[in-house]
Amino acid sequence: MTDNKKIRSTLSKKVKKTKDSFHTAYNKHTIYMYIVVALVLTFIVEMIAGIAAFDHSKMYGVYFLIGSPYVFICNAFIVMMTLSFTLLLRKRIFWISVISVMWIILGVTNGVLVATRVTPLTASDFRLIDSAFSIMDKYFSIWQIILVIIGVIAAVAVLVLLFFRAPKVDHKIKYGRNIVAIVLIWVIGMGAINLGIASGLINKKFGNLRDSYFKYGFAYCFTNSVLNTGIQKPKNYSASSIKKIVDEEESQATEATEKTPNIIFLQLESFFDLNNMTNIKLSDNPVPNFEKIYNEYPSGYLTVPVVGAGTVNTEFEIMTGMNLDDFGSGELPFKTVLTNHTSESICYNLKEYGYKCHAIHNNTATFYGRNKVFSNLGYDTFSSIETMNITEFTPTGWAKDKFLKDEILDTLDLTTEQDFIYAISVQGHGAYSVDDSYESKIKVTGLDDESLTREYEYYADQTREMDKFIGSLVKALKKRKEETILVMYGDHLPSLGITAENLKNKNVYQTQYVIWSNFDNDYYKNKKVKAYQLESRILKPLKMTAGVINNYTQFHRKDSDYKENLKNLAYDMLYGDNYASGEENPYVATDLQLGIHPARLTNIQQVYEDDVIDGFFYGENFNTYSKVYINDEEMETDFIDNNTLMVRGCNIKYGDKVVVCQQDADGVILTQTDEFTYSEDEIKPPNYTPPETKKAKATKKSKKSKKSKKNKEAETTSK
Repeated sequence: MTDNKKIRSTLSKKVKKTKDSFHTAYNKHTIYMYIVVALVLTFIVEMIAGIAAFDHSKMYGVYFLIGSPYVFICNAFIVMMTLSFTLLLRKRIFWISVISVMWIILGVTNGVLVATRVTPLTASDFRLIDSAFSIMDKYFSIWQIILVIIGVIAAVAVLVLLFFRAPKVDHKIKYGRNIVAIVLIWVIGMGAINLGIASGLINKKFGNLRDSYFKYGFAYCFTNSVLNTGIQKPKNYSASSIKKIVDEEESQATEATEKTPNIIFLQLESFFDLNNMTNIKLSDNPVPNFEKIYNEYPSGYLTVPVVGAGTVNTEFEIMTGMNLDDFGSGELPFKTVLTNHTSESICYNLKEYGYKCHAIHNNTATFYGRNKVFSNLGYDTFSSIETMNITEFTPTGWAKDKFLKDEILDTLDLTTEQDFIYAISVQGHGAYSVDDSYESKIKVTGLDDESLTREYEYYADQTREMDKFIGSLVKALKKRKEETILVMYGDHLPSLGITAENLKNKNVYQTQYVIWSNFDNDYYKNKKVKAYQLESRILKPLKMTAGVINNYTQFHRKDSDYKENLKNLAYDMLYGDNYASGEENPYVATDLQLGIHPARLTNIQQVYEDDVIDGFFYGENFNTYSKVYINDEEMETDFIDNNTLMVRGCNIKYGDKVVVCQQDADGVILTQTDEFTYSEDEIKPPNYTPPETKKAKATKKSKKSKKSKKNKEAETTSK
């Protein structure tokens, strides 16, 4: 007993000593507490990043601290700057905990993204929250999602409890002194960061985003993506500097264009020839059609701005001719400047030659906000999965690309004018995790990790199907009489942990492109092209020079000041005063039509069956995304066929307003038919009586049966 009392007494003293130490730090040595919290938080976040990385040790946080101490301290200063505002609050420990939890959540999210899609977390990702929820099940299992939800609920519960239990500082806050302390923390922190940038220890602009996050730290890189957006105003930007660039363009003598072929850009999601890897072997060639075309037609490597993810940034460079390096690190212009601003694009440039412009994507229209951005880029129509009849999907839930062939051919047949089509595939999209029951058709050897091998095999199978689609499309285009150019390329490498050492070309930012055509032209082989120069690469041999940026790249891409002038033109067009176009934006947003064949509602019929009135809605171009709305109320709609929708238990009345809407899986209405006013009287069958309850029907049936039996007995007696 004596020993137990001594133990309890010792423990009690230690607990009291700990409380006293915390009380002293919390109330007197506050700055030391902030320094410790900032250092620990930074270390934890970097450890999480290291655990998630494929090619870094799980002790990456330790290596970062030892190998880059100055950069580590700069990151800790950033964390401390966010904590500093709590000096003005009495419940400091609660607010410090809130901010700490936020940093840890950001760190965990970054780790998950690095592990699943290769590219780290940036501010632009928060503009994709709506899209992220719709594809979450393709990356994570239901149990992983449930665990995340439980974790968030637990964190919130702990913070709520802490809010009521957390102690307040036991002295009056000296706001003047503390404001000075906050200012000093920010001045020292900003000074340290700027010194790091000036000395070359830290870069303000990032090349490889993923490597930059590991090199310069998550806190710095993520904060950079929040603050550094758009194109910074060039130092030499002025009306005269832009005029000089434009005058150089106008001095180029060009002949009138003679050929206006159909032009198709086919952007293949994560498409990549695995035969270009040096560390694996394949049981079969997954892309024979692509390789054959690649070897027979003009082709080469395409340098894209992203790896593993970020499809729309490749789209942005190709559609606009602008260099994404001029924008903020990790920025998605589709979710920033292009949401409310038009821009020069390949569409607007081709309209100068009489082209109709179409976008096709076998995924939802709202992903990356394409349903709005494509209007600002000059497209006339946009066919998304909500306007297609797609019946086959990959094991991970992405639409198969073979359905794009008919969409492309139907679009070419739609108009009498020449067509430009930008088709975006989705079948090769990650993640590539499949369960053990998946049986691959192509076997992969050379990898030590069994799970990663299964991902490679699944990916190889998908690219094989994509390759069959390519072969089928080219075969169909050969039969057409119209002159056509088909430009095919991968938007980025797949998120399979591929490193430069694994590639024959030693560059993870290069994919392959090929220019197929059914007529003689001046395109040349084995040419490396940057994504933002691809438009000019295609249009120059056709003598199509419309567009300030397109023209400048065609004739000045080898100039020493080409990139700087290109940046000036992009800034002038998106953020400046439009000096290049007479101080006004010449591009007017198009009235974008969803689908080349819009849905139409032409007739309504009501059928009375089994005491229920069902509504049948007839028209054209319906699919599983078509929903009936009656008087602005959504009905539970059954898709019967392309011409018929049904709503059970639907008793439409005279004068009711009916439309059929195309809406995505999240219920966002993308387009709707013209309003149909129901003009028939409410349908009632012959001798109609109001529907009875089951009990009433049973009672009536019983009475009728008894009456019939009584009549039969009376008839027998009479006889």
